[in-house]
Amino acid sequence: MKKTYYAMMMACLLVVSCKESGEKTTQEIAYQGDTVTVSVGSPILSRISAETLAEQPFSSEFRTVGTVQAEMGHYAEVGVPFDGRITTSKVMLGSRVRAGQTLFEVSSPEFFEASKQYFQNVRIYETAKSSYDRKKVLHEAGVVSARELEEAYTEAENARQEKSASEAAFRAYGMDPSGMEPGQAMRIVAPISGEVVRCNIIQGSFIKADSEALLTLADLGRVWITAQVKERFIGRVTEGGRVEIFTEAEPESPIPGKVLNIGNLVDEETRSVQVIVACDNADLKLKHGMYVSAHFISEPEDAIVVPSTAVFQGGNSSYVYMTSPDADNIFLRRAVTVGESNDDNTRVHIVKGLLPGERIVSEGGLYLNN
Repeated sequence: MKKTYYAMMMACLLVVSCKESGEKTTQEIAYQGDTVTVSVGSPILSRISAETLAEQPFSSEFRTVGTVQAEMGHYAEVGVPFDGRITTSKVMLGSRVRAGQTLFEVSSPEFFEASKQYFQNVRIYETAKSSYDRKKVLHEAGVVSARELEEAYTEAENARQEKSASEAAFRAYGMDPSGMEPGQAMRIVAPISGEVVRCNIIQGSFIKADSEALLTLADLGRVWITAQVKERFIGRVTEGGRVEIFTEAEPESPIPGKVLNIGNLVDEETRSVQVIVACDNADLKLKHGMYVSAHFISEPEDAIVVPSTAVFQGGNSSYVYMTSPDADNIFLRRAVTVGESNDDNTRVHIVKGLLPGERIVSEGGLYLNN
């Protein structure tokens, strides 16, 4: 019971003390329109700091997330065009390869039949062309008729088209038929130069043409960052603009990049636009598929920038407190138009309402706020 009574008495004393303190503060500050007058000698004055305005470089900044991917044409997944059994592997995970280099070989009856047909078409074409060339000479000598020459030409042309169709089928699979030999195993070659970043080759295993890729090649010396930029920020992004990329592994070490492309489609669910940022990646710190933070920074322009603590919000407008040229204890409230904040929200760009050389209350304006 005594403890409860003591607690109630302390609470009453605290309320009275706060009330008296509040009355004292009200007596020390007088408001008249936009003018605020602090009593001379009030301790409030020692808590107020002011600074003289001057234009300074200011950059629009914001952060978003992105995903690392290889540049277009520098990433490839490799499979097989025909069913067969892997007989030889020439690479392993981490191997560096050049375009056209053999990756692995496959024994494939389907490939054997296709290559057999190709070499047959080559022989037929060579025979038909030789026959046409001979009859062309005989026709000029008057030995062969024009009709026989035309028939020889038609036969040679049909054979050429069959041969070209066979070549096109192999080239569609990334194979160069001119380098093939009769009876050889199917050789799967690298479509690009790069590093083997994924390898599922098991020598002796049977694979089908419609199975998933066995190898993934990537050249990550230069990468793209696919960043998702909210539509309210897209106006701040320009092609060639500066971007800093941060990884979770090294959050304090920015990797420089530049805006390569700004998408023209807004995702209906996220209300964001896809922006491609290009980055040099010689040290391979950026891995394909990695999530990163993208810090977009516009080119700096001279502007009036004030501490965030100097700006207050009243209704639908913002305002700051100015020092008066008449007395150190008089302050004037002035409406301003606020622009963007810097990345850590410590400084604010003032678009309208302030001029260089004027003095504002940078700290302690809260004591003046009614």
